[in-house]
Amino acid sequence: MSAPVPATPAAPRTEGPVAEITEESLRALERALEAHPGVERSVVLADEHADGTRTRTAYVLPRRNEAVAADGTELGRQYVAEWQGVYDHVYAQPEPEDPTFDIRGWLSSYTGAELSEEDMRDWVDGTVRRIRGLGARRLLEVGCGTGLLLHRLVGGTDRYLASDISAGAVERIRASFGGRPPEGLELFQAPADDLSAVPPGSVDGFVVNSVSQYFPDEEYLDRVVRGAVDAVAEGGFLFVGDIRSPAVNRAFAAGLELSRAPERAPAEKVQVLVERRCCTGTELLIDPVYFAGLAGRLPRVAHVAVLPRRGRRATEMNRYRYDAVIRLDAVPGGEPVEPAWEPWSAVGSVAELRRRLAEERPAALGLLGVPNARILADRMAAELLARPGRPATAGEVVRAAAEAARGAVEPEDLWELGEDAGAPPYTVRLSWARSLPDGAFDVALVRTPDGGGPAPEVRFPAEPAPPRRPVSRPWYGRVENLHPAKLRAHVRERLADEAAGPGRLVLLEDLPLTADGAPDLGALRSLHWA
Repeated sequence: MSAPVPATPAAPRTEGPVAEITEESLRALERALEAHPGVERSVVLADEHADGTRTRTAYVLPRRNEAVAADGTELGRQYVAEWQGVYDHVYAQPEPEDPTFDIRGWLSSYTGAELSEEDMRDWVDGTVRRIRGLGARRLLEVGCGTGLLLHRLVGGTDRYLASDISAGAVERIRASFGGRPPEGLELFQAPADDLSAVPPGSVDGFVVNSVSQYFPDEEYLDRVVRGAVDAVAEGGFLFVGDIRSPAVNRAFAAGLELSRAPERAPAEKVQVLVERRCCTGTELLIDPVYFAGLAGRLPRVAHVAVLPRRGRRATEMNRYRYDAVIRLDAVPGGEPVEPAWEPWSAVGSVAELRRRLAEERPAALGLLGVPNARILADRMAAELLARPGRPATAGEVVRAAAEAARGAVEPEDLWELGEDAGAPPYTVRLSWARSLPDGAFDVALVRTPDGGGPAPEVRFPAEPAPPRRPVSRPWYGRVENLHPAKLRAHVRERLADEAAGPGRLVLLEDLPLTADGAPDLGALRSLHWA
C-alpha cells in the first residue's frame, strides 16, 4: 500500500525572508490596498496550511467603473455578441478538406497553436461515446458549430435539431450535406438561451458541448438550463459538456504559466502572471455545485452526475474540464446506490484496489478523495507560488510540485480497472461533484448485475466548500483596469516590510457578506477561481 499523497509540498530554497503574520500586519496590508484609487474595499486573511505554513490572501473589490455600475446586463449582451463575431469570422474562412471534421480555431492555451488532429479526434470520440451511452433518438444540440458532434451522432437518431448563434456555422453544416440535410435533421440560428423554436417535450436529450464557457453569467446559464428542461420529454436528459471548473482554475493557470516560463525565471514573476490570468479570465467558469444543486431547484431533476473527462491525451480539455449529465424525472437502472464511503487511503493504490476487488468481490465500493494525477502537481505548484517564502525559480517550483504529487492516480486507470477486474466486471463511476481544488475525485465501483443490463447510478456526496458564487462573470475582467502586478507594486511602496505583502491576490466580482453586513470569511476562502 503506497503512502498517502502529501497535502502540501515541502519548499526548497526560497527567495527571501518571510514576515511574521499578525493581526496588525493583516490590517496594515488592508490599509495599503485600500489606499489605491482603484480599490473599493479589501479583506486580508491568514491561511493555515497542513505543514504549519501560514500565508496571506488579499481579497480585493475593485472600484467599479461607470459601465459596470450603470448596466451590467448590457455588458453581458455585448460579451455574447463579441463571441458571435469571433465565430462568424472563423466560419467565414474557406471550407476545409473534410467538412465533417473542421477543427480550425481549436487552440491550445499552452502553446497558442492549433490542437493536433489526434488530440481533437480523441476529444470528439470520447464525447460522442458518452452522449450515445445516454440513449436518445431525438436530440437537440445547442451551439453545434461546424458539426463535430452532429456528423457523428445524427445517423443514430430519428430527429436531430441543431442550432448555433452564428449563421455561418449553420450554413457550413448545410453545405457539408450538399445543401440537402438528411431527413430528420433541422438546423436553425439562435443564441443558446433562445429555444422558442423547439416545442416543449419534443426531444429526448439536450446537448450543449464546449459552449458554456462563452455564456456571460449565471443568469444566462439558468435560462439555457430551464429552456432545455422544458424541451426534453419525460425521462430524458441534459448533457452539458466540456465545462471549465473554477475549483481547479488556479492549478490550471499555474501549470500553464510554468510551462511557458524558462527554468530560471523568478518564481515571483510567474506568480504575478498566474494571478493576472486568474483575475482577468475571459471565459465562464461553472462550479460543479451549480449542477449538483439543480435537484433542489428544478422539480424534474432526478439525478446529476459530474464526470471528469475520459481519455489519455494530456490536453487541457481532458485534464481540466468536466461533463454534467442531468437525468429528468427518473434514473435509468432504478434507485441510485450509495456505498459505504471510505477514504482513498483505505486502498492507497490501483494495485491494492485490484486485489481487493478480486478477493472480496463487493457489490459496491466507494472511495473518496482520489489524488488526481492530471492536476495535483499543478495545484501543488500553485500553492508554492502563493507563499511569500516561495522557491526562487520556476524550475524549483516544478520539481518540488512533481515530487509532492507522486502517487497520484490517472483517472483512466480506474475506468480501465473496472473493465478487467474479473467476471462479472465492475462499472466504474467517477465524480467531481465535491469540486475539490486539488482536483481529487471520488470513485464508486458497482458490480455489474449477473443477469446483464446496466449497473445502477451512484449517489455521490456533493458537499461543497463553504457557500460561494458558483458561476463567474467573465465580462467583469474586460471593464476593469486594476492590474494585479501594479497593485502589488503599490503595496510594496507603502509597507516598510516588503515581505508583508500578500501571497495570493484575488480580485472580487463582489464582496460576499453575512446577514449582518460583515464580510463572509467562509465564502471568501472558498473562492477557488482566483
